[in-house]
Amino acid sequence: MANSSDLIIGVDAGTSVIKAVAFDLAGRQIAAASVRNSYVMGADGSATQSLPQTWSDCAAALRGLGDKITGLARRTAAVALTGQGDGTWLAGADNAAVTDAWLWLDARAAPTVRRLAAGPDERARFEATGTGLNTCQQGSQLAHMDATCPEILDRAEVALHCKDWLFLNLTGTRATDPSEASFTFGDFRTRAYSDRVIAALGLTHRRHLLPDIIDGAQDTRPLTAAAAAQTGLRAARRCRLAMSIW
Repeated sequence: MANSSDLIIGVDAGTSVIKAVAFDLAGRQIAAASVRNSYVMGADGSATQSLPQTWSDCAAALRGLGDKITGLARRTAAVALTGQGDGTWLAGADNAAVTDAWLWLDARAAPTVRRLAAGPDERARFEATGTGLNTCQQGSQLAHMDATCPEILDRAEVALHCKDWLFLNLTGTRATDPSEASFTFGDFRTRAYSDRVIAALGLTHRRHLLPDIIDGAQDTRPLTAAAAAQTGLRAARRCRLAMSIW
């Protein structure tokens, strides 16, 4: 039995399932556990997911991995997170969920996308981000919320993506990664937020909702005692943000 930290856990919070996979330091898969994900589709084009349930399912997947690997907590060197891309996961006071997440499948922002795409600043926004506007994007969704249900944003303190929400629960840190930040709100050349892009989306007055950007390849955060208790891992183990995937 190994006596040192010889495993890395990868968590992928996908649209279908949330998976936790253990790898040895050579990259070989040792074991995996998963929990089926759930979301709700509405007749109005909505596609929403519970933030607390998503965290609970992530913790359950990690505990399930612990059931398969003897001494997982002791052997884990680090945890890396990725998840479903785009969407809007709002947290407020005490890092509690403000409302259910708007997923990348959510189509309610379509009218706002059409309005913004026809605007005078769309070309500059596209040149900075390198991507066209779409209903799945957090920028479009926040702009639509601001136009149709601003009270939701008034209660929010930070706008996250799926993996960022799990990172917050694991580490207590509100953050996102450079790729996700620049894809929606920034310049891919600088990998930082762009005031011009944020203004093009009509969200300058909501800029405070954007979290700090952490490069997961360079920076990690320790697991909190509360997260350790819920997941079966050890506090102070390092947690790393990776870019979101589809």
